[in-house]
Amino acid sequence: MNVSSLEDFYITSDTFFGRQQILEIANRTKFSSLKDMENTLVKNWNKSVGKDDLVFHLGNFAWDPLTARKILRRLNGNIIFMLGHCDDAIVEVINEFKNVDLLEDQIIKIEKHDLILCHYPLEVWPGKESGVIHIHGHTVYSHKTDLRAQKRINICTDNWGFSPVKISTLKDIINEAA
Repeated sequence: MNVSSLEDFYITSDTFFGRQQILEIANRTKFSSLKDMENTLVKNWNKSVGKDDLVFHLGNFAWDPLTARKILRRLNGNIIFMLGHCDDAIVEVINEFKNVDLLEDQIIKIEKHDLILCHYPLEVWPGKESGVIHIHGHTVYSHKTDLRAQKRINICTDNWGFSPVKISTLKDIINEAA
């Protein structure tokens, strides 16, 4: 897939569907249970993302293959996965779904939007000095977004209302911070 000319799309990371410990690890205390978290994330996703919309998921989607299958059947959109450190489940089930794909590269440049995508937060990335924005996951509660300090956005679902975010919305935030 040629990502360099994409118009608008959604982006998220670190949903950790099926991982009971994420409620404690990420301090997701607003949820009464793992099932409550999963249902809320799916509801929020489908409220934002249409059937034909494109979503980049920057890693740590689901904890186990059974949960990955169950959740993927419920989600709207065409999903492109970048692997995180806990993504064995998505690798196991990805070929069962027509609306999902896997990025082979771990650092992706989307030139049209001056973006670098990676699961991990980078200290240095191509185009950093000329204003290219780095969007990453992995750090659920650290590396908070502060565009005045560094042109890097932490897209972990915890930081964005437990919902994928449209790139045009992020671009508005970036422009306001400039």
